Amino acid sequence: MGTEPVIETVNAYIVDIPMKRPHVMSFGAPTEVNFVLVRVQARGGIVGWGEAATFQGPTWSEESAETIHVVIDRYLAPLLKGRNALLYNPLMEELEQRFRGNSFAKAAVEMALLDVAGRYLGQPLHVILGGAFRMKLDLSWSLASGRLETDIAEARDMMSRGHRIFKIKMGAGAVEKDVANLARLRRELGPEVGLRADVNQGWDRQSALRALRKLEESRPDFLEQPLPKWDLAGLSELRHKSAIPLMADESLSDAHSALDIINKGAADILSYKLTKLGGLTRSLAVYHLAAGAGLGAYIGCMIETSLGTAAYLHFGSVLPKLDYGCELFGPLLLAGDIAAQPVTYEDGRVLVPEGPGLGIDVDEAQVEKYRRG
Repeated sequence: MGTEPVIETVNAYIVDIPMKRPHVMSFGAPTEVNFVLVRVQARGGIVGWGEAATFQGPTWSEESAETIHVVIDRYLAPLLKGRNALLYNPLMEELEQRFRGNSFAKAAVEMALLDVAGRYLGQPLHVILGGAFRMKLDLSWSLASGRLETDIAEARDMMSRGHRIFKIKMGAGAVEKDVANLARLRRELGPEVGLRADVNQGWDRQSALRALRKLEESRPDFLEQPLPKWDLAGLSELRHKSAIPLMADESLSDAHSALDIINKGAADILSYKLTKLGGLTRSLAVYHLAAGAGLGAYIGCMIETSLGTAAYLHFGSVLPKLDYGCELFGPLLLAGDIAAQPVTYEDGRVLVPEGPGLGIDVDEAQVEKYRRG
């Protein structure tokens, strides 16, 4: 195999890519996604890429593209140069011990290291991680245009292409309107379609309790993060009063928060995002903790390019159980991509790349096209 893949350079770039339509959530309606791309070059010319996606600054989380960029450039990158990229576990643990928080920045770096390792070994990431249980993941499409008629038309168009799972965003307006919108979707799309609802922390306890019984009539697969992330007591109360499974997303940030959710009985399902959990290996650790406690699994997204989506797909492929599929629709919603060949969608599913590393070749001309000046 030759010389070890010693890291020579680490570069981070901010890239802004518009979306085909606004994505309306309880905290805003972004029209573009702000990415930090990490390019790691190792000895022998091996190049690996990583990615972290954000919306309109520190909105979904405390990190923004700007903070991620400076943390990688000033603090993380200098510690990586001259190190063996195959030793990504010890390297990431060293970064964890040296620098507090900044999970998005660390996840982007780890993603690039894993890409280098896979390319050096000539194996897809899912093979390096022990082998895939599945090479296709069921895809949930998020309806978040901000207009119900548009959402219905969009869902019907997606159904014509094989999609059968949809998630509607809630929490930006009146609770009664949210309830009515889900009921209308159920009537329009039919009883066989899977429906989910995501509030993105948009309700208080009283609003959520008011909504629960009426939401049950529409038979959603789950209700995602109805309360602020800190209110685990409230989530636990809702969970024990609800016939709808509750999913924690923003409440989950690391293994400690996962343990709190488990101990307080605050959720039935966890939503996994590699960036919020600090990377793929830490996400796997949280998954096995939660699975041991009987919680279901779903893979969320931050509207990644094909690069970030590929990392999530490899993660999803090696989970023993993935009860609720994924929402890795980013490349379909973005108006541009940085991949020479994007990830593949087929009949309501998204396919795990089979090339070495992440399996995505980055088109550096596209990176330059969208790179912030």
